Amino acid sequence: MKLASLAMLALLSVAGCAATNPPNVLPAFSPADPVMGLRKTHHHSVVDYSHRHPVDPKNWRQLNDKLSPANKGAAS
Repeated sequence: MKLASLAMLALLSVAGCAATNPPNVLPAFSPADPVMGLRKTHHHSVVDYSHRHPVDPKNWRQLNDKLSPANKGAAS
C-alpha cells in the first residue's frame, strides 16, 4: 500500500511538471499604463424612476368606469 502511494505521488509530481503553461487570458494592455489614457464615462440610470407622493383615495367606481373596455379611451 505504501509503495502504491509513493508511486502515485511520483506520477503526479512528474505529470505536474510536464503540463504546459495556461494560455494568457489577460488583455494586452495594463490599466495602470498612462499611455492608455482615461475613458470618458457618464452616469445613466438603468431604472426608469419617477418620484411619487401619496394621495388620498379616489372613488373606485369612477376609476373602474374610466378603465372599462366599454369606454372608448380605455387603457386596455
